[in-house]
Amino acid sequence: MRYSIIGILGIAAMLAACAGSHRQHNATLPNGAPVYDASAVESSYYVQQLAVLKKDSLKAVESTDWLKFRKEFLKCKFSQPDRFSIMGLESVMTMARKSGDRNEELKLAQELLDRDFTNISAHYTFVKDTSVDANVREFHKEVIGGLLRSIRDSGKGVSTETAMYVINIGEEYDLIYFSGMKPVKQSLIDENGRQFDVMETEDQEGKRYRMYFEVTDFFGHY
Repeated sequence: MRYSIIGILGIAAMLAACAGSHRQHNATLPNGAPVYDASAVESSYYVQQLAVLKKDSLKAVESTDWLKFRKEFLKCKFSQPDRFSIMGLESVMTMARKSGDRNEELKLAQELLDRDFTNISAHYTFVKDTSVDANVREFHKEVIGGLLRSIRDSGKGVSTETAMYVINIGEEYDLIYFSGMKPVKQSLIDENGRQFDVMETEDQEGKRYRMYFEVTDFFGHY
């Protein structure tokens, strides 16, 4: 059965609305810290640096602390779930990509970035489209580089002690694919109250590696 993009968007909107109606603003974040209020979100590093990135473009990419940027987004997302909700949007963007609807994919990618500027897949939509202005493509390419480096630099990823820090499962897959590998198997480890994803990956020559990611800060919340 085939669905139109408009129809899928409608379904996604309904799912998001239903999910939002059941959400509660918790008294604390997953790590036990107090939730942000609206003013705290506005003054967060994520929101403040996002304004700088949009204003200064490439100039601001190098000066951005991308690990802090990602962590602050996660806190904003948990404390303001309705405002930062992206449920279903990435899936619909992927459907548009697979169907070859370039304009719809770009539109959805921009909408996704308006809600979550850490989303590597949405940035890549602009990079891979040769009809997009070269300066815009370069900007998104540099942002992807900054985001990926912040994941790699957070740990060697060869054990739970050196696990790389991620704010969602998508970052794990993005890092794997952009490293020229493919995922083979995923498993979860609980160690001293902290959670880790262990991703078994395979390179182009068939050699396998294990990559460890810390998922404690969002585990069990989405």
